[in-house]
Amino acid sequence: MTRRMIRRAIVSAAAVTALGSLLHFVWAWSGRSAAVAVVAATSESTWEHLKLAFWPALAITPIQRALYGPLPGWPPAVAIRCLLPSCLIVALAHGYRALTGGHALPVDLGIFASAVLAGELLGHAALTHRFGRKSRIGAYGLLVLTTLVFSTLTFAPPDFFLFREGAAARPGR
Repeated sequence: MTRRMIRRAIVSAAAVTALGSLLHFVWAWSGRSAAVAVVAATSESTWEHLKLAFWPALAITPIQRALYGPLPGWPPAVAIRCLLPSCLIVALAHGYRALTGGHALPVDLGIFASAVLAGELLGHAALTHRFGRKSRIGAYGLLVLTTLVFSTLTFAPPDFFLFREGAAARPGR
């Protein structure tokens, strides 16, 4: 990956992290609007925080596309940028909580920023790769499915640890 692409990934990660941080508070600022609840955190559950990485990454994609041009790896790169941070947040946050029995805000913020940076770096690396048709279709499918899931499960959360707050959020409870 070129230095230019690394710089772009870092700038993108900073934008996603800043936008995601703002989205943490937007729902309350909106007067608890249902429309805003689709993209902003409505509780302190892990699930709601995953949206803070997904939606900003998806939102800046048209800007990136306009700036970068028609690179061959767009669909898979966007899927990587949008989905990898959520996977890393779940694994790292729940992993360290399982090891320590608690959590600390600085560690949580570090996990969020690191997961977003990893997604942007890997996604940007994928931009110049030529993926096959099935990979491109699969990437679009994952993005559509994830968009639908993030748009609906805030309003009808299942009884699963990712949707619980606090101590109840630990797996097995």
